[in-house]
Amino acid sequence: MKRIQAGALLTMTAFLSACVTPLLPGCTRFGHSGQVCLLPPAALPQLDAVHLVSVARQGRTDTFLGQLHIDPKSLYLAGSSLFGTGLFTLSYDGRQVSVRPETKELPADELVVMLELTLARPEQLRPQLHDLTLTVQDGPQGEVREIAERGHLIAHIERGPGPLAEAPVTIDIPSLKLTVKMTAVDKSQP
Repeated sequence: MKRIQAGALLTMTAFLSACVTPLLPGCTRFGHSGQVCLLPPAALPQLDAVHLVSVARQGRTDTFLGQLHIDPKSLYLAGSSLFGTGLFTLSYDGRQVSVRPETKELPADELVVMLELTLARPEQLRPQLHDLTLTVQDGPQGEVREIAERGHLIAHIERGPGPLAEAPVTIDIPSLKLTVKMTAVDKSQP
């Protein structure tokens, strides 16, 4: 009888330790059990910028042009090839995130999370993080943000000095072996 109780207790303990915190409404999983609840577009800085975006993942690098527009009602990102062919559009209205065309390689909610972690003011961002911590350091090369889950680095974000529309950005997510580099494109140039 004691063996059965001990076995049941071990099984229950293993089951509970494997459980992940249920996802909160309006939140996206980030890390193992961490969550980021999205801010409304009105809480983000207004922005209209074009960046050359390079995404390196598992030995493969893809480069595209990303046009990001944020106003109080929406966040909109359009990706196009270097030749101008449309690749995808992403939109977020504060309630729903959508991307066209939908692919597993481009999870729209995770892309919005990465943008918000990069752009939002830390004081607005911290209450949106669950089981995650945000540290921010300012230096001569710009700002460095790190998001950790129980002491383990989840994301490392470097944003260069200057206005957001012009600052270079690098986002590293070590667990996914993912690096995103964004370099501003001068819109006045053809």
